[in-house]
Amino acid sequence: MTVLRLRTLFCLFALLLIAGCTGIEPKFQEMEYRGGELAVTVFSGAPIDHAGLQVAVSHLEPLGQRQVFSEARYVNISAGTNRFVYPVTLEPGAYRCYLHLHKGDERLAAVIRELTVSGGDSL
Repeated sequence: MTVLRLRTLFCLFALLLIAGCTGIEPKFQEMEYRGGELAVTVFSGAPIDHAGLQVAVSHLEPLGQRQVFSEARYVNISAGTNRFVYPVTLEPGAYRCYLHLHKGDERLAAVIRELTVSGGDSL
């Protein structure tokens, strides 16, 4: 193989590796609970108007889980970091949070996060 062909293959391989990292799809970032408020952060590479943001929180118990909070709302997401706050009272314990972002019938992002609330109202 010639040097030019090897360089071309190397460049194509490198582009394939980084292709998934350069998308503009929205992604859920950190989540924080303090002072009776659950803050959810979404990063997007492009604005999204009238997206559906669903948040459900379940308390983890020895024999399963019990949903303690659920809310769905329409939001406008700007390019960059977006923070959405939900007023909710969570007792100390372990929780599982289900986060979904939709635009029409298309799911843009979804994630399940674990949350531990200590006596001091923090992550």
